[in-house]
Amino acid sequence: MFFIAGTRGDTTTFATGEFYCPECNARTQYHHDQVHEKATVFFIPIVNLRLLGEYIECQNCVNTYKMEILDYDPEQEQKEIEAIYLEGIKKVMTTMMLADGKIDGNEKSMMKDIYKKIADSALSDNDIDKEIKSCKANPVDLDNCLKELFSYLNESGRETIIKAAYWVSIADGEVDKREGKLLIKMAKRFQISSAHLKGIISEVNEIASG
Repeated sequence: MFFIAGTRGDTTTFATGEFYCPECNARTQYHHDQVHEKATVFFIPIVNLRLLGEYIECQNCVNTYKMEILDYDPEQEQKEIEAIYLEGIKKVMTTMMLADGKIDGNEKSMMKDIYKKIADSALSDNDIDKEIKSCKANPVDLDNCLKELFSYLNESGRETIIKAAYWVSIADGEVDKREGKLLIKMAKRFQISSAHLKGIISEVNEIASG
């Protein structure tokens, strides 16, 4: 009697569950599929030899993903982005407040007002003092902060950051040259053109004088 033996790949569903599918933009059912190399006799798979690969398959759109997709939590990701944004805008406003070498009470008040509107939570004097101390100790952090913000924000979000910085710069009634240079530097980091920056400044000035 002759035996016909060999190997072949065989896909089986190892587990099922629910995950957030990026393509469906919703929580859907998934299959955790594994592909094994199996020994066969008369073309019938009889035993697993080794795992060739595994993946997650959405049961709604049938797209497949690497296993890491099961760790994806869009709500948590959004919270993390919001935290980065709020920390960033505090750092930007504080750095602008420090640019001319003096801290004005009106600038602090402006910083509080802007943060309240954006975050819907209050900044205390102690919060601002901590941010001032941090910015003085690590002035180079601003560049890293702007780079990180740029990767998360759209054009509207970047405009908001620049507007916040400019509002702080005019809070004491004048824009120091150092503040102007810092504003230009921030705009460049956000890939905002000179013409665009002038438009943002004009818009804020119009509101301030209205």
